[in-house]
Amino acid sequence: MIKDITKNFTKVKWYDFFLWKRYLAVLGVLSSVVTLLSFFACAKDFKINVGILFWAFIFVLASIYFYMWYKANQLQEVHLKINQTKVNIKIGDIFDTKDRELNIIAFNNFYDTIADDRIISKASLHGQFLEKKADYIDRLNEAIETDQILNLFKEEDVDRKLGKKTPYKIGSMIEFESFILTAFTKFDAKNKAYLSAGEYIGFWMSFWENIDEIYSGRTINIPLIGAGITRFRNGKPSKQDLLEIMLWTLKISGFHCTYGDKSINFIIYKTDAVDIDFYHIQHSSDFN
Repeated sequence: MIKDITKNFTKVKWYDFFLWKRYLAVLGVLSSVVTLLSFFACAKDFKINVGILFWAFIFVLASIYFYMWYKANQLQEVHLKINQTKVNIKIGDIFDTKDRELNIIAFNNFYDTIADDRIISKASLHGQFLEKKADYIDRLNEAIETDQILNLFKEEDVDRKLGKKTPYKIGSMIEFESFILTAFTKFDAKNKAYLSAGEYIGFWMSFWENIDEIYSGRTINIPLIGAGITRFRNGKPSKQDLLEIMLWTLKISGFHCTYGDKSINFIIYKTDAVDIDFYHIQHSSDFN
């Protein structure tokens, strides 16, 4: 029972700076109201015991704090404005979005199209995309081979036993139907995806630069890229770190999407949301 209750207070600690700052602001307003009322009436006027009134006031203050603390931990959606662009962070599914929106899927740098759990894991978003588009694989392969923009990022062919032979630069991308497929990870000789923290930041800087040529003023939906089976050298960043890097690189890149009601949506899967402190992001000066 106690464990079930305490798990609702694990993301934002009781001593969190942003929480106390907002609480003290509420406390200031409440204190002003109480002070104002005291000019017109006092406890004796209502024949109320001063001790009872005092403890009632303390109870109200504590209740307000615990309510704010609970709500901070339960927050599951964030709304920001970065580079004058509406940015939403919310729980959802990248395959369940509106028409005329662009959905980002991270591929490897070979743009492999075989989801067989040897080259591409069926559990990854890359694999799920290929499974959903199984009837269009030939058309997808043709698009990858002939796309003029993508082929500007083509590198020299390599000798691979399985999969395609032509790698592309990290951050390159191609539009296919309502999806943007982007080269996110490099594959080693054993078809394992890997990159370093520095390469992760480099990917996003290239991504924001290249998406600017493709998105055409449409809403962009981006999953928490790197949170899955991607291997990071020297330790994997937390999901919170990954999300903050995505937001930080967006901010410093200068990329903006300010057409009408269009926005950039960061889609967090429910299984990942438990590791994301939405409250901290909402109130951090780094993203506001």
